[in-house]
Amino acid sequence: MEGIRGLVGKRVKYLLLVILLLAAGACGISLGMEAWQEWRTPPEQIVGEALMYAVEAPAYSYSSEAVRITDGEEKVISRLTGQKNGENIHLAGTVDVVDSTVDVYQIGDAFYRQDMVSGSWMEMTGQNAEATAYLMQEIDPLGCMVYQAAAEVTELDKEKVNGVKCRKFQVRASGESTFLTSAWKEFYYTVWIDKERRLQQAEVIADDHENSGEQLKLTVQFDWNTPVEEIQAPV
Repeated sequence: MEGIRGLVGKRVKYLLLVILLLAAGACGISLGMEAWQEWRTPPEQIVGEALMYAVEAPAYSYSSEAVRITDGEEKVISRLTGQKNGENIHLAGTVDVVDSTVDVYQIGDAFYRQDMVSGSWMEMTGQNAEATAYLMQEIDPLGCMVYQAAAEVTELDKEKVNGVKCRKFQVRASGESTFLTSAWKEFYYTVWIDKERRLQQAEVIADDHENSGEQLKLTVQFDWNTPVEEIQAPV
């Protein structure tokens, strides 16, 4: 009897070992297939999908910093935080083009700006609305991420952004932002993309049209996980 039990016990152990080996092998094959698929995916497709995700995402928040580099010296142009929920956007921070703090809402087609003196909110109409819309184009970081389809994309390395593992790509292309292309040229984009094909960080460097010693550098970090409440017109 003891011999039979021992034999059964050994068979169970061997069976468990085989099951564990098969499970480990299946996991290894799955991980290997994922890595193989990632390796086969063209970098242009990965970057394109990440940009499309940013454009189509229903809600997210971000922070950005724009810097003007002149002969190696940096001067901050703007520091902004933003939230997007549906078609509505809220941007706040400092912008040197208006030499003040900025707090702007875009609710559908309507724009609201806070008066820095009285603190009251004003709905922009007519020419003021056009000026505010233009300002939004200037300071909207996602607008700077749009480039023409013909682009050279190169994978550089793997890096972490705020603790998230990312693949790092460089994109050389022409920008499509009217504001940017009117003053800058030779756009170099560097993007950090996580395994879910989401932008975690993006950097744009562009040269001045007339002054070879001057550059623009814009850095944007995205937050896809923190819930964004509904953005409503300020009272």
